[in-house]
Amino acid sequence: MKVTLSGKEFTLRCDMRALANAKKESNIDINDLKEDAIQIGTLVYYMAQSGAKFAGVPFTYDLDDFLGLIDMGDMEAMTTALVALLGGGEKNQKKAKASR
Repeated sequence: MKVTLSGKEFTLRCDMRALANAKKESNIDINDLKEDAIQIGTLVYYMAQSGAKFAGVPFTYDLDDFLGLIDMGDMEAMTTALVALLGGGEKNQKKAKASR
């Protein structure tokens, strides 16, 4: 799944590497994921990092620089991508949108 942040396109990959790195480096567990913009942006960072590695393309952003690319207007697209990647169906997607 692709997401565009500040005009830059990133391929997101929700794999064990992304989830393990998010947990190990930022203490983010998807079972405890909250509606916190920083947690969501940070998880997307690890998924973008994994997506780039899987595609064999360079990923030169550190977490701080990546978070700097995210405008609050990007939150809906990121939330939609996360719901899709984490296995949420249409029902969960509507629930996520309703809770904003």
